[in-house]
Amino acid sequence: MKDNLFKRFQTMIAGADSILLVGHAHPDQDAIGSVLAFRSYLLRLGKKVSCYTPDSAPEYVSFMPGSEDLGADPSIFDRRWDLIIFLDCASVDRAGLTQQDLVGKLTAVIDHHISNSGFASLNLIDSHASSTCEVVYHYLSAIGHPVDRAIATCLLAGILADTNGFSNAATSSEAILISAELVKKGVKVHQVIDYAMRNKSLGGLKLWGEALSRLKVNEELNIAYTYIKDDDFRKFGAKQEELEGLSCFLNVIVEVSAAAVFHLYPDKVKASWRTKRDDVDLAKLCGIFGGGGHQKAAGFTVNWQVIEKDGELVVV
Repeated sequence: MKDNLFKRFQTMIAGADSILLVGHAHPDQDAIGSVLAFRSYLLRLGKKVSCYTPDSAPEYVSFMPGSEDLGADPSIFDRRWDLIIFLDCASVDRAGLTQQDLVGKLTAVIDHHISNSGFASLNLIDSHASSTCEVVYHYLSAIGHPVDRAIATCLLAGILADTNGFSNAATSSEAILISAELVKKGVKVHQVIDYAMRNKSLGGLKLWGEALSRLKVNEELNIAYTYIKDDDFRKFGAKQEELEGLSCFLNVIVEVSAAAVFHLYPDKVKASWRTKRDDVDLAKLCGIFGGGGHQKAAGFTVNWQVIEKDGELVVV
């Protein structure tokens, strides 16, 4: 079935001249890595390609070939595209769009989130894959397209990030074997790790310190949680992407079933959840609030106004 989907996808691409690649809001290394790897592939086919994410890409992805072509101007959707491909987007709203925006457009999805129900004309979704970059690798291998060093660099960055350096539940023998093949293409692993995972500024570390000082445990729910306010980023001179990885860090706490980090915006709350437990389904939990992800790593955003009162979070 997957081979048939790959062939249909290849045919869809062959019939398109102009192609827009779309990653999700607050893009991480898997979203950007898969977008840029696919960009390299399409350019070699002679396609006209543009790349878009709703939010600007973080500076630490500048090592990925093609990162200079990433754009965040939504007016790009006003142009006519023969094909729009969404990468690492578990739902259309993660790309800042609605289903209505896709009416009359030829679209495709490449993703690995179990919560993705398939919102495009063609959907390549493998919830068993470690990352969207792994799905891209399988596609390129299936059609016999060569993976050069540029593509390999982008794909390895995404796999390393989504497996947290081969340390979380997304890690599989397949992910490790693919990574070994990518290293053979000349990728310098230590450099990718430095950029993809060791990327905190002094202000970013102070931001984490503030979050750790607020860490609490809800004994009734058996969860650990903390929060960061929007003002904290200005206070410490940190960038929003530097909050990434904190929920994974809190997942080392052995006394709780899950850990969560809440980012309090003035008019909404973004939550990032992690667990090591096999009997906890975070994708299902976050789905209740309109979010999604994976069983052991998921998140959601809700339009709530939350304030801090006596060290506790209160919805107003």
